[in-house]
Amino acid sequence: MNYMDSKVTSFTLKQLVNVLAKSSPFSVTTVSEHRKHDAFDDIKRYLYIEQDIEKEFRKRLTQLKQGDILFLCGSSGDGKSEILKRCHDEYKNEFYFHLDATHSFAPDQSAIQALDQVFDTITESLQPLILGINVGMLANYAKEGAERHHHIKVLIDHFLEQGQQENNKCQFLDFEQYPKFYVAENQTNYSRFAKQLMQRLTAPNSSNPFYIAAKNDEEAKKDLRLVANFRLLARESVQDVIITNLFKARLKKDQFITTRALLDLIHHLLLGEGYLSDNLFYATDNELVQRLSDFDPLLNHTKALDQFVLRYELELPDPELADFLSVLEKEHIVFKKGKSASLIRFFYLMRHESIGNNYHQLFASDFNEELLEKYSRIWFLHKNYDGSDLLKNELRQFYMNEFIRSVFNYANRNAPFLRQGDLFLGEFGSIQVAAPLSVKPDYPEIQKKKLPKSAYFDAYLKFDNQSLIPISVSLNLFELIYKLNRGYRPNKYDKNAIVLLDGIIEQMTEFAQSMSILRFYEGRNCYEVHKDDGLFIVSKGVV
Repeated sequence: MNYMDSKVTSFTLKQLVNVLAKSSPFSVTTVSEHRKHDAFDDIKRYLYIEQDIEKEFRKRLTQLKQGDILFLCGSSGDGKSEILKRCHDEYKNEFYFHLDATHSFAPDQSAIQALDQVFDTITESLQPLILGINVGMLANYAKEGAERHHHIKVLIDHFLEQGQQENNKCQFLDFEQYPKFYVAENQTNYSRFAKQLMQRLTAPNSSNPFYIAAKNDEEAKKDLRLVANFRLLARESVQDVIITNLFKARLKKDQFITTRALLDLIHHLLLGEGYLSDNLFYATDNELVQRLSDFDPLLNHTKALDQFVLRYELELPDPELADFLSVLEKEHIVFKKGKSASLIRFFYLMRHESIGNNYHQLFASDFNEELLEKYSRIWFLHKNYDGSDLLKNELRQFYMNEFIRSVFNYANRNAPFLRQGDLFLGEFGSIQVAAPLSVKPDYPEIQKKKLPKSAYFDAYLKFDNQSLIPISVSLNLFELIYKLNRGYRPNKYDKNAIVLLDGIIEQMTEFAQSMSILRFYEGRNCYEVHKDDGLFIVSKGVV
């Protein structure tokens, strides 16, 4: 469809961007819409990006047989309805569609009873059933559904507990298995979907109604801050910065990011109270931005940034900054005097861009994403480990120099004089008890591993030939590992990561207590007790 043929060409950029808001009537797709087709529907269709799960969904449709059931599972706002609506329009004569499992067919009927009725219909007609359902509703039906559909309930339970089973009459496609944000091998683009969406919205061509509206507004000198934000969003490196922060929210805050939430975020970035760089980290009513505020570059107090703030707030002369700001004015970006916070956020957002005299790049190194890049690299090493020496050497550096070292540092935090490799077991008066423990990475288990999840990878350790239970390493735990090795003391905000460390140490302690060697430390003296053939041999040394 040529979107420029419709009346959307007469809309302002603000009117078009408002379609993206979660409060917009166009933000939710339902199959039984009775309203007439609107020009804004064309805008929504223009922005539509086909996801990998939709490609798989369409493939499954061609393979369904009579009596089969295909469940499209997910959460509210993830895009189920849009996929189902598009497929319903194409295949409504070939399949029975029940597009929303929360709906019923009568006022006095529950959603569970409606599902019972749907399954009854399919049993009788043998027509394949396509069903859109939230995972929570799926679990409710497994508990409360009619007993005559026991075989379906069993398959649902099995899916919820263990995942999809092959070659059965019920198939499940779950949005969780097709994450929008994931660890990227090139460590720059953590979401192909989000990147495609922003590129589609800002594409500089005559078939993009947003681009045409932005040009028209600029020529009319209308909503120039919105035009400036639109231009900023069109920059690829800015898109990458936004996506990186969203991915950090996914990893560190366990934030589930739906299609609807992403569109609403873009609406806020463009139409918020400030420039895009401020809008990314500040909002009073956007839950996603409130999570992103924890990554605000203002919290990054480096020497260079603190000195810049001091000079700027004191209004000390800075000709290079003045030249830089004059170039920004031509892009309709004007910062108020005294707003150093807005400038720092702008420096952060644009650190990979070239503008004017590139004053902002003086601070580029203060905004690196070193931790996330390291995490991504270790994640991929676990995913791709094949036993080769090259990958083993790189993994060994992480395990020995960072992971295992941090575990001992945390376990021995109250016993600083223990020998390297000793694990603190307890304290009796002035005596500290420890045991030597040889902990190594378990390479065979790493090679046999399951594919890592997007939010964590499993780390594998062993003592002698005894393997530990795999440890799920999230970005939060990964960060704590690095900080512990550099003198950091955990606090209440590290509680979730500390629980995982405590679990590791509990396994190590249980194994260490069965060792034949114990060491007793008193001041700088160390007494080693070695059990040999029922005899206890004691030796003394100095720490």
